[in-house]
Amino acid sequence: MSIIKINSDNFERYTLLANPQRTYKSASANVSHITPPGITGALPLFSDGSATLKDVFTEVGLYASASFDSGIEPIRSAAVHGMVSQSNGNGYGGVWAYVSGVHDIASSSKFAKQQHVTRFEPAVKINPDFQRKRVVKDVLFPYYRNAYPSAQWAYNNYHTLNFATGSYLPNGTVLVYPAGTGTVALENTNFYAPTASFTFDFYLNPRYTVENVGDEFTAGTVFHMSSSYAISLVTGTSVSPVTSKPDGFRLLLQLSQSAEIAPSSVAISGNSATAPSSAADTGFLFVSNDNSLKFNTWHHVAVRWDPNVQHGTGSFVIDGQEKGNFVITSASVMAPISTTAEIHDADALFIGNFFEGTNRDTKPTAGYFSPTAHTQFGVLDFNGDSSAVDPTDAQFNHPLNAEVHDLKIFDNYRTLQQILTSSKKGFEFDPYYVGSGVTGSAPQLSGTSANEGLLFYVPPFFVKETPTRWINQTPFFYATGSTEDPFNVAMSFGIAGHELNLENFTREFVRGFYPRHVGLGPDRIDETTSTAQSANYWIYESGSNRKRNVSVLPCDNGRFLPNFKMLLSGNLVSANSGSVLDRFRNDFGNIDLSLITLKDMVSTASLPAFDAPNDVLTSGSGAMLLPLLGATPEDPGVSPGNILTILQRTKDPDSNEIVFFDVSNMFYGDMIKPKSVVLKDLAVTGTNGRVQITLKDDGYGNLYRADSLSQHATWNSVGNVIYEEGIVVVKSPNLPLFGADAWELSFEGQRNIHVLEVNVPVDKGYINSSSNPSYQDLIPSDYPSETAGSFVYLTGMQLHDENMNVVARANFAQPVVKRDGDRYVIRTRLDF
Repeated sequence: MSIIKINSDNFERYTLLANPQRTYKSASANVSHITPPGITGALPLFSDGSATLKDVFTEVGLYASASFDSGIEPIRSAAVHGMVSQSNGNGYGGVWAYVSGVHDIASSSKFAKQQHVTRFEPAVKINPDFQRKRVVKDVLFPYYRNAYPSAQWAYNNYHTLNFATGSYLPNGTVLVYPAGTGTVALENTNFYAPTASFTFDFYLNPRYTVENVGDEFTAGTVFHMSSSYAISLVTGTSVSPVTSKPDGFRLLLQLSQSAEIAPSSVAISGNSATAPSSAADTGFLFVSNDNSLKFNTWHHVAVRWDPNVQHGTGSFVIDGQEKGNFVITSASVMAPISTTAEIHDADALFIGNFFEGTNRDTKPTAGYFSPTAHTQFGVLDFNGDSSAVDPTDAQFNHPLNAEVHDLKIFDNYRTLQQILTSSKKGFEFDPYYVGSGVTGSAPQLSGTSANEGLLFYVPPFFVKETPTRWINQTPFFYATGSTEDPFNVAMSFGIAGHELNLENFTREFVRGFYPRHVGLGPDRIDETTSTAQSANYWIYESGSNRKRNVSVLPCDNGRFLPNFKMLLSGNLVSANSGSVLDRFRNDFGNIDLSLITLKDMVSTASLPAFDAPNDVLTSGSGAMLLPLLGATPEDPGVSPGNILTILQRTKDPDSNEIVFFDVSNMFYGDMIKPKSVVLKDLAVTGTNGRVQITLKDDGYGNLYRADSLSQHATWNSVGNVIYEEGIVVVKSPNLPLFGADAWELSFEGQRNIHVLEVNVPVDKGYINSSSNPSYQDLIPSDYPSETAGSFVYLTGMQLHDENMNVVARANFAQPVVKRDGDRYVIRTRLDF
């Protein structure tokens, strides 16, 4: 052994940045398309944790047996004694008993302990989950806001209309906008039917192909007005080599009387479309180029025509390029006014499905806007006929399976430059109304939108203003009123039920009209039951409620920037005082039209004041507040009271429609690596996996939707990541119950590994002797070139402090030959 003195020149210090990759998945057993269900990706708390490892106790009781952990020691001793006492050394029986005994020992519980990623929602009463919400909202968000500007209790107002069908989602749903004509007393002009030339302008993503290989993809309609126009999504010839499902699509345009033909009956061959000979008029059927639209990709679409442009030549413009042309020699192709006395005019614009019905006197589409519908759903009352009802023969067999946004109809032919501009940013116009589409009257339009020829515009934006209608208070009771929030606050703060306020997202901005949401609820439960279930159980029992809650999703189209100034237009312009704009604020209270605040969703002014720890009014047989509280999360079936139960319990008026994911630093080290988070809802609740959502972070603490195969809107905040704390928050109520059935979280960590490198020189003439008693001088090798007559083996190294205390030790993997003339540098790294 030799001692070598080293100094600071022998030390190097540096830091390695490690990025451990982790994926954690949790899926309930009732999610059929997740195989296998359960949890994967949990971390064992012990690095050698295994169910095969056993704890063997040395304490031996008098009556110990193999059924107890402490009973294994006598068996082992007996096995050893048996092997020694056997003359032939065959102790098979004893050894077998010992092995069997070890196998029967219960595994230690410590080897089964794991660390999980925790998903939780704010509780309905004050408990640790509720307190964690308060800490994130009131402490962590303000602290990290300088680094992560999107750490606001708000989310962005950029959405899509999601039309999806499936085994759990009904097909016969549609948005019906009032388009009254001379057949009703209210109006004499069909606002949504272009008189001659036209341009349909919108963004479309064919997000959903067939569910199963071999299924037929039904043509899905985007716009339909009877006897005027229909635009539908149909499949192309392209099939994915991976899934064997269609992944190419095209558009079908139907005009005039051809718009009465069911799109699924139209046969497409090449670039031509034909209908059955029994159809009334098949002369106005046109298709875009084959596979001009790609699966799960955002495309900007414009369909335009003018009788005076190139002798009546129209075109499909997709992503700025003409992808199909058609020629119409007529002066006009719309038929908004019926020429048959018993057949009514169109009276309605259908979005997301195709109307099949006769529209005769006994079954008019104007029935969707009857006095009864006006009372229940808040839509316009066309003619005040109390006997009017929904069309009795209406069928909706062509549901759109896609997402759309920024839907526009123009009464003119838009140039390629105009189309390019509208594909990049929201349309700018400033309509002013006389009257309001909210109150049931017919607003008259003036302003720049009329000059631009804009007839119809649904962004869709959240707006605070909605018509008076029936609003659910529980799954069993309703009240008359209007909504000012993205979700039903009475259900949320009263009984922990989630119901999207679809009416707040579907306003048509040119006229200020609100549609009839056919087949989209909100439904109520009329049956009597004694079964105790949560509010969401009863809500999601209804197919229309399930589809309603996923009908407006965050938009992931990164090719487009909406024009939020639209929220100041029209009859909203008088709201500059703030009453209609107070939902568009950041956490500092400043107006930000791009945000929807989630703070102060309900007023706390009416809450009773009392000392909660000493409260005796809400419990016991003489409870005075129970009649005021009414329905509770534990019992949502009773009549609603005057006080929202959850609000009364927590005194927190900020949104509870949020989901948290808490990641232990055991998964990531020092912090989660920015721009590495991928969070997936593998089966959005109520859709049976038909709708799935993927969220990613932008590197600055912002979560955005990232499902499409095209460019994403990374600025569109739906949640946040606090990298240093391992906290992920999904804030958007348009992503209901995120991850409740199945979710997956993957990310990379950042772990700083500090390294001390010690370089120990072993010079020639040093370390050339051994104190081992068996040492002999031998030549290092039998090579003819060998000149050394002796050597020593270096087997290890110890580092000492100034007091000769051993502070570190390194054993070599194999001995190193050291001749007297050899020189080495032993490099040792210590990680900490």
